[in-house]
Amino acid sequence: MLSAHQAVAEPRAAADDGPCPCYHCGETVPHGARFEIEIGGESRAMCCPGCRAVAGLIAANGLENFYQQRTAYSERPVDAEFQLNDQYLIYDDAEMAQRFSQQEADGSVTARLLLGGITCAACTWLIEQSLEPITGVHSALVNLQQNRLDVRFDPEKIKLSEIFSRVESLGYRPRPFQASTQREQNASDYRRDLRRLGVAGFGMMQVGMFAVALHAGDIQGIEEQYQGLLRGFSLLVSSFVVYYSAGIFFSTAWRHLQQGVLVMDLPVALAIGLAWLASAWATITGTGQVYFDSVVMFTFFLLLGRFMESRVRQRHSMTWFDAESALPDAVSCRRKDQWVTVPRTQVAAGDIVLLRPGETIPVDAEITDGASAVREDTFNGEHLPRAVVAGNTVFAGTVNVEAALEARVLCTYLESRLAALQQSVEVAQTEKPRLARLADRVASWFVAGVLLVTSATALIWMQIDPSRALWVALSVLVISCPCALALATPAALTSAASALRGRGVIVRGENALEALARTTHLFFDKTGTLTAGKLTLSRVELLVDQTEAQVLAIASSLQRWSNHPISQAFNDISGTADIDNVKYHVGQGLSGEQQGLRYRMGSEGFCRVLCPQLPPAPSAPLYWVALCDEHRPLAWIGLTDSVRPEAAAVIDEARHNGLLVGLLTGDNSLQGTLLAKTLGMDTVNIGLEPQQKMAHVQALQEAGYVVSMVGDGLNDAPVLSLADASFAVAGATDLARTQADFVVVGGDLTAVTSTWRQARACRRIIVQNFAWALGYNLSAIPLAAMGYIPPWAAAIGMSLSSLLVVANSLRLNRKPR
Repeated sequence: MLSAHQAVAEPRAAADDGPCPCYHCGETVPHGARFEIEIGGESRAMCCPGCRAVAGLIAANGLENFYQQRTAYSERPVDAEFQLNDQYLIYDDAEMAQRFSQQEADGSVTARLLLGGITCAACTWLIEQSLEPITGVHSALVNLQQNRLDVRFDPEKIKLSEIFSRVESLGYRPRPFQASTQREQNASDYRRDLRRLGVAGFGMMQVGMFAVALHAGDIQGIEEQYQGLLRGFSLLVSSFVVYYSAGIFFSTAWRHLQQGVLVMDLPVALAIGLAWLASAWATITGTGQVYFDSVVMFTFFLLLGRFMESRVRQRHSMTWFDAESALPDAVSCRRKDQWVTVPRTQVAAGDIVLLRPGETIPVDAEITDGASAVREDTFNGEHLPRAVVAGNTVFAGTVNVEAALEARVLCTYLESRLAALQQSVEVAQTEKPRLARLADRVASWFVAGVLLVTSATALIWMQIDPSRALWVALSVLVISCPCALALATPAALTSAASALRGRGVIVRGENALEALARTTHLFFDKTGTLTAGKLTLSRVELLVDQTEAQVLAIASSLQRWSNHPISQAFNDISGTADIDNVKYHVGQGLSGEQQGLRYRMGSEGFCRVLCPQLPPAPSAPLYWVALCDEHRPLAWIGLTDSVRPEAAAVIDEARHNGLLVGLLTGDNSLQGTLLAKTLGMDTVNIGLEPQQKMAHVQALQEAGYVVSMVGDGLNDAPVLSLADASFAVAGATDLARTQADFVVVGGDLTAVTSTWRQARACRRIIVQNFAWALGYNLSAIPLAAMGYIPPWAAAIGMSLSSLLVVANSLRLNRKPR
């Protein structure tokens, strides 16, 4: 028991020393929860919506002294609306849950759910804030891009079936997350949204024709029975549109109201509902005006904007599971001295597997027999392979390019380096800014203001002229309906994304354009981004009295026996030499014979064994390959990864516009430093692992800078996801495309700066849209409240306001000068 003074004062004291207790029940308020309510002139912390609702009821009935006189904290209210759904009990089975969940090191479980019915960032906030206060739930994170919920919980305190049921009680449709399930749901949502839009469009045309006849009748005269017939048909059609197409606005508004949240859909639902009810009443009684055409028009245009926004968000949605799906499904494993083919998922640590040349390595393993070279651009972004022998470790997702290997499996896929990289991607995603959530919180204050002004107008007119109170209030609600405000951002973003898609840039990130417009630092990866990602001949240093063509003919004849990436640089060499008995020496080079004369081509040490007088490689920063015969050195052949021709102009334009441009590359050779100097970049960082790239970007973000990143490799995926805005160029891996906000289809780097200019223009348009929407509301609301604007004029004004916002946004589709 505690005293009345303690009951009131304790929450404030606790706020200074540690977690704050709930003012109603005394339980700890979860970190980040925002369920405060004003009691006794002060803001009191609540732990959940239930406590807030009960405390609000007590305060609203003038019973605030209850908290001054109580001798103990109150019981936490039971969620009366929550009921466990028996159909979800199957997910309490460990084997069933293992398909979409995993055990963490601390004993908790992370489950991944696919959610149906999510429409906006407000939905993500509602789900997260509703789940996190529940006992046993450690964290809940909703990914709006993929309609995915990641929830980490203690299986000893809460079951999966309860989590599924609680999500369902909020009005959403939870399912286990799988790539195939996500595709099915996206297709189902597309068909559902298209049906709603089609019904609203058809209804708008039909009711519009009736409205033209009614308006003409008002001017020229119309018999009462015909007027009633036209109104009756309008009521029938609009009723179906309101029930079927506009139902989403009512259900969303009601879901959020139950949790004490005001969203844009609330005044939209009120405007549609009240206009329809008033028009229905006018039709039944044969008095007043009808606004069925406005009702269906509201519905159609709002659904159209939401449909376009949803399609842009989902059309190019991919999951990071694609990286694992690229691994072989079957593995050659030695069982009882025989090689058998087994599923990759059945391979365990300690098994001996066969890694064939040219195939993707399926597991992390230690080589026990054989020597080869492994291409590891998956992790370091570089195309030159690493020579490996017995005792070296190879990783899942890399490619064995030379010879067959036997290797001992080190771990399962979930413990592999590739899985760790994917986990880094998930961690980076949680750092993504959530501007849409902030916008909804600001919008809730605007919505509350609109509802307050409308209520005050109705009360005042009840005193002045009760017969006009409903229509004046409806005029205020309609004219102040934040449709233009709601369309201000998505209309501009959709238009900008559509324009960029026509220019070969796919926009994927929700906040990417806004973040890109504020960019202060622009970083590039090297190989495959600033360079072509393919070795080419750059220079030949002749060491004998022969022509360059003769030397290259010998080199080409040797390289045609190799599948090493270096061999691609000699594919276009004309002329060949008659060289036979060609042998490949793993990690060293090639050897062959021509009429008894031995040749070697490869590393300096490998060639010097045959030809001791071979001079050192030239100092120029190229990839140097030696060529010699048994009597004399023939040449040093320099290879390079050619710089994209537009790279210099792109970097120059970015720096001219005030951006700080830098290089982040996994290549630890001098190539990176030389390239950065040649292109005039401000900073250069070479030899970076994916985690080091992330740390570099995160440090700048913590200092208040806005960072954009351009890359193409799987190793770039974590930093692409962490950056405020990111680009994946043509040829990028699936995972890099998944995490990038912009995918440059054509591979032209000029798209980076042109997209930046488009982002700046989009930001200006959004500011203009907000200025118009707010200016319109602030000037029109007083006129409507004074009764100078009838509902039909308010409907036209609201519609014109929304259309003006859309038309202004469409300017982003104009071709750049």
